[in-house]
Amino acid sequence: MRNGMFAPLAACVAAGVLCACTSMEAARTGTIRLEGGAGRKAESVFTRRLRDDRARGEVYDEAVNAFRTHYDDVHPHVTDWTKGLGLWQGEYWGKCMLSHVAYARMSGDAEERDFIRKKAVEFVRTFQREDGYLCSYANEDFICDCCWNIWSRKYTMWALIEAYDLTGERELLESAAKMADHLVAQLKRLDIPIGRTGCFVGMPSMSILKPMLLLYERTLEPRYLEFARCIVEENDRADGRAPNLIANAFGDKPVHEWYPEPQKWAKAYEMMSDVEGFVEYYLVTGERRPLEAAKRLWEKLYANELNDLFGACFHDHFVNAESRPNVITEVCDTIHWMRLCHYLNEATGDVKYLDAWELAYFNAFLGGVNRDGFWGPHDVRGHGTRHLQMPGEVGMKYHLCCIANVPRAFGDWGERQIVQRRGGLDINFYTDCEWSGDGVAVKMSGDYPVGDRVTVRVSSSKPMELRFRIPGWCPKVTLNDSLDIGGGVRRKGAVWRSRFSFPVEAGEREIAISFEMPVGIRRIHGKPTDDSLNAEWFEMTHINKEMAGHARKNFGARVMRGPLVLAKSRNSGCDRDTVFGEIEGLDSSWNAKLVPEKASETWGAWTLELSKGDRRHTLKVCDFESAADFDDAANFFSVRF
Repeated sequence: MRNGMFAPLAACVAAGVLCACTSMEAARTGTIRLEGGAGRKAESVFTRRLRDDRARGEVYDEAVNAFRTHYDDVHPHVTDWTKGLGLWQGEYWGKCMLSHVAYARMSGDAEERDFIRKKAVEFVRTFQREDGYLCSYANEDFICDCCWNIWSRKYTMWALIEAYDLTGERELLESAAKMADHLVAQLKRLDIPIGRTGCFVGMPSMSILKPMLLLYERTLEPRYLEFARCIVEENDRADGRAPNLIANAFGDKPVHEWYPEPQKWAKAYEMMSDVEGFVEYYLVTGERRPLEAAKRLWEKLYANELNDLFGACFHDHFVNAESRPNVITEVCDTIHWMRLCHYLNEATGDVKYLDAWELAYFNAFLGGVNRDGFWGPHDVRGHGTRHLQMPGEVGMKYHLCCIANVPRAFGDWGERQIVQRRGGLDINFYTDCEWSGDGVAVKMSGDYPVGDRVTVRVSSSKPMELRFRIPGWCPKVTLNDSLDIGGGVRRKGAVWRSRFSFPVEAGEREIAISFEMPVGIRRIHGKPTDDSLNAEWFEMTHINKEMAGHARKNFGARVMRGPLVLAKSRNSGCDRDTVFGEIEGLDSSWNAKLVPEKASETWGAWTLELSKGDRRHTLKVCDFESAADFDDAANFFSVRF
């Protein structure tokens, strides 16, 4: 856990230099409870995936069982597609434990912390070999061809480090160090560079970069930093060997044009995991080139891979999603896009990354978490009957890659919503919450962004400064119903600001912040394409049969209210013909008005009134998140108007 604690100082001492991380002010995130519309979904996830009897029993035990059975390379239930492949059950213990840690850290729940310590120590003592090997593969040297051996070890090692940070249990850090030492020795023994292991041109394996750096920060062992440096150098090659993420980031080509057939190599989740490691490398060493590469790569993704739900991919690959008339975005990819935004903001302070995170969170991410809190889809669609539903993966009943990452994503949001530093608070996000830390308590309410007025109640033992983020999409922010703060949208003759500061004295204070929520219509213009990926990857009829024929060949229009993508749906009160129909010529030249309605099946509900000349259309709409956050083949929804 960084937060300006011992890790940056240790890195500087070990390197013998005054590196960039010394300028990162100490920051504390406090404890937080998420509330309101989004918070209720988060709490449901925490309960059903982490806290209740089934979560701590069957769900957790199934993740542990992968290390007992070695299913990933033994896998007795061989099917055509798994024959000869290494699978990925081994990622789930690490993902599960990282989610438990994220919840314990944000909530301050001591009982949860004790559960983590007990289960992690038990796991290490049961499954780690004397030489340090700890993995779900029976054959430790099955690290090449198509397998997830090192990727799975990455998650285990990372979870052990974060569990150590939370509990102080030294045995867990020692276990992570043994895992790292075994891997370094193994690659040397086999004479295989890590970039040639696993699948997708080595990107899954190389994502071990970040936990390796976290381990270095806590131990100051030079061999871990040297291993991390090898991964960075593997991505900055003169010979252009794929994926070469750092070198390619400095070129002019978008990601999908770097190498032929991006649908076979440009895996979004894994690539962004690598890039997060580049940001960490900068924070540890002060070397700017990996950070600049991460920033440039983010810009390429923002320009070419951001879809209409503000996730970054087209069905888990970078294949120029921005140009495709259909939207299908893997939940894991959205989560790791948000994580990349998180750490780029931490490294640079630039709030544009928070703006992008917010848009992804309210749309692609929340739409990818079922309202029951226990499950979610693999991919979120922009229209159709339901999102891409899948059962448990690789022989598992309770685990799917995306839902396993969801609790940690809520934890990331909560950890960054309010940050305490420099004698004050950075208020980054405005969802309902109760936060406390170091003599300060904050309660935020208003059900933002369905609501447009947020009340912030602050209780502080000393004078302090509140630094409020101005959302980049918002043209006007008003303080206490009277003071016009301006907005985050660039306007002719206006000065753009990313934050406004508000001093408060010791004691209690209530502040009201109102956000202008513009209704925006965007007509998407693009060249229709017959690319088979558009239909095959979008409809996925071998999983969701009822999606046959739903792929679009034209782009249509999107309607937004503030940061929310709006949807027509059965839940909002539309019939099927209205949902899948399209208003001819709808674009930004039309007038749009939203009239709030009482919501029952959705978080937000409005009547949308559209007009241009003598043309009029009235539609019942809702926030996209509520349109299809459940598994029902009889449902129907669309963000195309």
